[in-house]
Amino acid sequence: MNITPKRVAELLGEEIKSAIDIIITGADSIATAKKTDLTYIDHTDKLNLLSNSAAGCIIVPAQAKNKTFDFKGAIIYSENPKYSFAKFLRILEKEILPAKPPSIHKSAIIDETAIIDENVFIGPYAVIGKGAKIFEGVHINAHCFIGDNVQIGKDSFIHPNVTVRENCIIEQKVIIHSGAVIGSDGYGYIKINNKHEKIPQIGKVRIQENVEIGANCAIDRATLGETVIGAGTKLDNLIHIAHNVTMGANCLIMGQVGIAGSSEIGNNVIIGGQSAISDHIKIGDNAIVMGKTGILSNLDEGKIVFGQVGRPHREAMKIEVLMSKLPEMYKTLKKIKKKLDL
Repeated sequence: MNITPKRVAELLGEEIKSAIDIIITGADSIATAKKTDLTYIDHTDKLNLLSNSAAGCIIVPAQAKNKTFDFKGAIIYSENPKYSFAKFLRILEKEILPAKPPSIHKSAIIDETAIIDENVFIGPYAVIGKGAKIFEGVHINAHCFIGDNVQIGKDSFIHPNVTVRENCIIEQKVIIHSGAVIGSDGYGYIKINNKHEKIPQIGKVRIQENVEIGANCAIDRATLGETVIGAGTKLDNLIHIAHNVTMGANCLIMGQVGIAGSSEIGNNVIIGGQSAISDHIKIGDNAIVMGKTGILSNLDEGKIVFGQVGRPHREAMKIEVLMSKLPEMYKTLKKIKKKLDL
């Protein structure tokens, strides 16, 4: 990439000051950026960092227009510097990691009944099952397995070594990272004569549009019907979603979360890392489950909870504070008991 600060501002739709005659070739953090790099700060409290930065161009908050600060490079003003920086990274990404031109590798195995639209990339040793439908602009990279009757929506990107099993539906602009398994059997058993008999899992998984699924996630197919991941939801790596879970739109689910079967997750829910959601639980819209929290009962809309049993946030924090004081409290109790000769 070779681009002037003025052109950067034009592409981002932002105002520029001191459009010095330099060339920007990359991006970096404010501490390590070089003269050819673009960087940003997200708050005027960080303006003091600029005097030590070697960056050639910086994006700062619009409020900085009325501030005095020392920076020798070009300055771009933005109402949301972090988002503007992200938009620049998108431009940079297309140059660093250009999209592969539409093609089907000769080693790919594609059933003759599969329907492949135009402008599709299918990489080495990918397998496409019978009746599968691959829509326009899809990228299916090396060693992916796309099962029978699977649908992959327009402009979705499937990284290497992803498995999408039979009958699952991936809607448009979905990103699935390596090692993910979509449509594995749900964990369904019935105890007969002291043995666990398997209940067939004949449903499917539906991943709605603009979802991103991290590496090594497992999303189980429904026993009947559909396991659903709502539009715009983002899953971190190493997450397990069990059978018949329905998850709303625009949720953020962090690493190592487990959600047990038939739970209902509302819209805009945030679930912190290593949290566990029991089966048949309902979590309301806009709720926040903090990291390492266990949810054993329904959670109302907008609630924030923390702790192994999912106590209300404030109550849980008070308990954590008291726990740190237990050694001191115990010493005091011993003194009282001794004084009272108990």
